[in-house]
Amino acid sequence: VTRPPIQEMTIDIPMEEGEPLGATPNDKMIITKVQAGTVSEGKLQIGDQILRVNDTVIKDTHHFFALLRFAPPCGRLTIFRDEKKAEELMSRVHIPADRERNITRRDGFSYELVKMSWKAGGPKLGLGIKHFQNRVLVSKTDQGSISAECLKVGDHIVDIDSQPVTDKDVARGILAKGRQAHGAVTMVIERPETMEAKHWTQRALMVQAVQPPSVQMNSDVRDIAQKERARLASKVGKQLKSILGGQKRPAAVAIDDRQFGHVIASDNEGKNLRALKK
Repeated sequence: VTRPPIQEMTIDIPMEEGEPLGATPNDKMIITKVQAGTVSEGKLQIGDQILRVNDTVIKDTHHFFALLRFAPPCGRLTIFRDEKKAEELMSRVHIPADRERNITRRDGFSYELVKMSWKAGGPKLGLGIKHFQNRVLVSKTDQGSISAECLKVGDHIVDIDSQPVTDKDVARGILAKGRQAHGAVTMVIERPETMEAKHWTQRALMVQAVQPPSVQMNSDVRDIAQKERARLASKVGKQLKSILGGQKRPAAVAIDDRQFGHVIASDNEGKNLRALKK
């Protein structure tokens, strides 16, 4: 019997108290990751949208995990499965091994491989980016633009065409080269999914471009620097006095042919050295 491509179904997952589900949903309760060796393997798949837990409608991810704590010995999950969307999502979350090396995975984030293509006479790029702590973050996507089709504000661009990026100017350069050479680029992106991850991203986007130094100076060093800045500021607009004394007679060069020597250290203890002819 062939299953319909789109269907609502109920899946029973036996689980013990405190045992993790092993499946990660995003804010729309769509599974973006299924961990091997967990109770979800073989039952849930990427792209499944979880609707209910033990017949209770889910409000959000926090509500979902709260319901799971009371689910043992069996969690009955009602899901919506769309095979076509699942295949599309699988192709995006499956990242080749050579590009997986560019990722430092963090809890609360999902990772996708997206493609951005340009067409003659088509929409503009419409992408705004900024860098924060060696990360290139998406700060703007114009409505109806190319970037809005595959990127969201807050996405971290990990690499572009297999090249890791940590600076926005470097990222712009690679995007321009990809557009000229192929009319398209592929990007590995890190996307915040949990509330904690989204909060971190929002704070990162709000940070001004000029950030305080990563190494805090001691108070005495800061005082010295402040006094020196004040001293230099007080001399602005004033004529500086030369440290060279005025000379009334023409300058002349005098050469002193005397030789001076001072022994700093030697390795000839107990040995007699021979004088060299001058």
